Amino acid sequence: MTPRERAAFNQGVEAMRQMAMTAAVTIEIRDDARAVRQQAAAAALHGLAEGAKVLLLGTDADRTAGIPATRDAANA
Repeated sequence: MTPRERAAFNQGVEAMRQMAMTAAVTIEIRDDARAVRQQAAAAALHGLAEGAKVLLLGTDADRTAGIPATRDAANA
């Protein structure tokens, strides 16, 4: 994968993470946010956003050195 392709992929993953977090927060502030179904949906979206961090690609040098793709992944 070229650096440009890797950057585009990472940008798409980050956009998906931001959309999932936005949807989760939107659900959490709804009037019916205390309903179990709404809580489950928000938790699933948070999980999706967190899990997507592993999809982020580092450089070839990072992977061979064992360096995580993001600082957040190092702290997870």
